[in-house]
Amino acid sequence: MTRSAIRFFHGDFIGALRWNPLIFVALCAVIIFDVYAIAVVAIRAPRFRVVQVTANEKNFVRVLVVVLLLANWIYLLSRPAGLF
Repeated sequence: MTRSAIRFFHGDFIGALRWNPLIFVALCAVIIFDVYAIAVVAIRAPRFRVVQVTANEKNFVRVLVVVLLLANWIYLLSRPAGLF
């Protein structure tokens, strides 16, 4: 995770993706959210709000998170030791 973040912040996005795909996606999401938050504050726009979330949608998100974590874990364990 740390090596992926270091490569990401040094601009080596392919290297960051290879080290840890899930952290790469999370860092991209954080940057997109930060840009959105700064834009909302700067232009005083209304914030996006998710008003109603059904139980099925919550369960879908929970299952998706578990699947992504498992897929990332399998990727990290299955790659060759001398990959980098």
